[in-house]
Amino acid sequence: MKIFNKNQFIELSKKSGFPFISIYTPTTRLSTNAYKDDKTHFKNQLQEIESRLNSEKGFGWKETEKILSPAYALLENPEFWEHNSDMLAVFLFDGEMEIFQMPLEIKEGSHFIGSKPMLLPMIPELADDGHYYLLLLNLDHIYLYEATRNGIQEIDDEDFASSFTDEEKSGEDKGFQARGGGGVGSQFHGHSENSDEERKKRLLNFFHRVDNKLVPLLNKNPLPLYLAGVEYLAPIYREANSYNYLKEGKITGAFNHNDMMILHAKSWEVAEPYFEKERLERKASFGSYLANGLAINNDKLKLIKAALTGAVDTLLVNKDHVHLWGSYDETNHKIILSDTQEPGMHCLIDEAAAKVIDFKGKVYMVDPEMMPEESAAIAGILRYPL
Repeated sequence: MKIFNKNQFIELSKKSGFPFISIYTPTTRLSTNAYKDDKTHFKNQLQEIESRLNSEKGFGWKETEKILSPAYALLENPEFWEHNSDMLAVFLFDGEMEIFQMPLEIKEGSHFIGSKPMLLPMIPELADDGHYYLLLLNLDHIYLYEATRNGIQEIDDEDFASSFTDEEKSGEDKGFQARGGGGVGSQFHGHSENSDEERKKRLLNFFHRVDNKLVPLLNKNPLPLYLAGVEYLAPIYREANSYNYLKEGKITGAFNHNDMMILHAKSWEVAEPYFEKERLERKASFGSYLANGLAINNDKLKLIKAALTGAVDTLLVNKDHVHLWGSYDETNHKIILSDTQEPGMHCLIDEAAAKVIDFKGKVYMVDPEMMPEESAAIAGILRYPL
């Protein structure tokens, strides 16, 4: 899997067309029935969309078939379903289809038919709330994972994939041959202190090269980073590290790629206290922002206007919110609301969230009990008083 980054999100948020169809469906990584359940969930959604395009949106059967044909073709591709994550996002517009696979657990599928994409279900992929990277320092191969509380997946990118062992064998880093092969649990072995120190320098240089390749990749979507591996490697890597979000906790052990699920469980034990502390601090600090005129908690229209014009630094969205249908008149700076989705209208909460990210702010999907007091669907911290 590749990292889904903010630039991809922003690019997608600016696309439009009619119909613009957004589909979210749960998927599984392992299956005993050839991923039949995943394909059934997806097919059921396509059939519902097909019916709605005919009955609600005025499209004929042949036109509907043409619009949905790229998505139906996925059902005939067994290999596609064998390499999924936890959530599949599919967007259909102007004869095109875009697909994203993400380690986000959803209970059930959903879809949206409008003139622009519905993006709120993707927000947790970009937020650092329970979402982190894990770097396995295995000298035979460096592995990078993206994880949440519920799932983990490898980030497959050859740009940073490196092997200290291979470099020694190839003679790229000359002057020392590691005894014991340099694998996951190898220690410093030599005939003197100088040989140990020399190997530390070689490891440090190797980790500098890893860091130089890795940091640009991580900065596409910055999240907390934790380290895993044998005890002596972590401090050497920290010395080489230049990534701003490397955290103190580590997962110690002689792990390899086959231990991915064990790594997930152990890494969440380390990461969870950090995320819980961040949530509590975010809720507690909201009151001080509010007292200084730098937050909005009970005026959703004012907050949406602020978000659409770049004034919101952090937007909090209640996970249990309902869609707020409407449109924004940029010329007159007015919001037009509707009880139902009318042509040309979109969920303004979704639109506000996309704009906050476009303006380099943060958006969090928040459990109802963690929302600030007196707020309902949304609350926000401002960049300046309004």
